[in-house]
Order: sequence, then C-alpha cells, then structure tokens
Amino acid sequence: MKLSNNYIEFKNDSINKFFCNNERIKREKYFYLKFRNQKLNIPKLLSISKNKISFKKYKFTRVKSQKLFFNSLLKFLIKINKNINYKLFAKENLRSYQLLRKQVKNRFEKLSKQKIEKEYLPKIEEIKLYIKKILQENNGSTKLSHSRNIISQSDIGFHNCGVSGKKIFFYDFEYAGLDHPIKLICDTYYQPERKIDKKFILKFINDLEKNFKYKLPRNFFVFERLLKAKMMLIILNIFVISNINDVSMFMNKKIQKKIKLKRLNKAYKYIEVPFIYE
Repeated sequence: MKLSNNYIEFKNDSINKFFCNNERIKREKYFYLKFRNQKLNIPKLLSISKNKISFKKYKFTRVKSQKLFFNSLLKFLIKINKNINYKLFAKENLRSYQLLRKQVKNRFEKLSKQKIEKEYLPKIEEIKLYIKKILQENNGSTKLSHSRNIISQSDIGFHNCGVSGKKIFFYDFEYAGLDHPIKLICDTYYQPERKIDKKFILKFINDLEKNFKYKLPRNFFVFERLLKAKMMLIILNIFVISNINDVSMFMNKKIQKKIKLKRLNKAYKYIEVPFIYE
C-alpha cells in the first residue's frame, strides 16, 4: 500500500522519482543541489523538473552489517555537515518538548478516531495504552538543550541505503534538513526496518559527541520516550484514512490486509524495544 506522496519509475539506466507533495520535493531538491558536486555516497543526479527528479540507476544490495552501517553513517554525517550554508530544516525537526508532545498527541488522536477492524483491535488497543501512558507524563517545564543543529537524512535507516561496490550509498532525502542531535539519535535507533543492537547506538552516540562537540543531556530520556511513540504512530499511518492516497484505496483487499498486519506487528514489537539507556 503506497502511503507516500511520490512514486518511482524504473528505466534502463535511470530512476525517475515523481512527487505530488511540494514540501517533499523541495527538501530532496535542496539536498541534491547542495551536494551534487561533492563526491558524496549519494545517487548521481541526472535532472530536476517541477515534480520529478532523475537519478542514475544502481544495482544496490541490502546493508546487512550494523557495524558497516554506523561507520558509514558517521562518515556521511561528518562530510555533509561541513556545509555551513545549509538553511533548510528537517520536516518536524525537534525544536522543543512542548511541540514534540503536541505532534505525538495529534497523531495519537487521529489514530484514536479511526474505526479499526476487529482483527487488528487487540494489538492496536495495547499500543494505544502504551502511548497514552507516555503522553500522560507531561513534563511541561522540560527544556531542550541548546545544540548545533546537524544536517540529517531524518528518515534514517537500512531501508534508505544500499551497498554498491563495497560502499554504502544513502538516498531518499524528502524529510532531510537541520535537526537536533537528540532526534537524529532516536531516528537512527528507532528506525522501522531493523532492530538496532545497543552496542552500536551507544558507540554512535559517543562518536557524535566527539565529532560534533555535543553532550547528551540528562533529560534525553524524556524526549526519547516521545520520539519512540511518534515512530510507532508513523508506522501505523496505514490505519489513518487521511494518510492513504487514492491509489492505495483501490488496492486489492488481500494486499491491504497483509500490509496492515505487517505494519501493526512492527509497531507492536516496539513496546518491547528497550530504551537506549534502559
């Protein structure tokens, strides 16, 4: 089921990415135009038009090693953050505790208003109860630590990178932009495609602190809980009617059910995923 506002067209030697959402293509265009001539491990840009971006086609294989992923990600972040003229912020970048809590609450309320089929309801209710408890912990006076914003892919994960010639390439920058290190860390740890081993995320945090002269604040856990809940709700977007485009609405019912169940089980497993310093 296609939830995004873009679609991909494969050609013999190129890939065309079409956008229906101006915000998404704006960020993707901005990123590629900033870095198109800097020999980064990103797909080669071929052309840009009003609603389409064309890239060179690669034969990517899946990234299997978490060690390789985190080593490559750190090097990638260091390289792109040498650009001091980057002005665009990531989508829903972390600006304050209050705003983050509002974003999570709004997503939670949207899900709560949906009529859920009986077969999904038990797990949905457990997930809602878990998130509700997090939202009840209203730490209204919590302050976000001051930090240099870092250029982040935002939608970080094994699903948005691939191996070509023993080198990891990163792609999909629809949400990319300047963001707070706390959100960068949580985006990486709570990525939807791979359960991250704690030893790798802890090393990644230490490396970030050293290379970006940043110290994780004591109230990190407060933000982490909300960002974990937010990722769970993003995974469950498929159950929110307003998030599903017209193409998805007319998909085969069996395919819809299969994808819904997969997303539901993925979000449900997050309940047992330990917090980073737990």
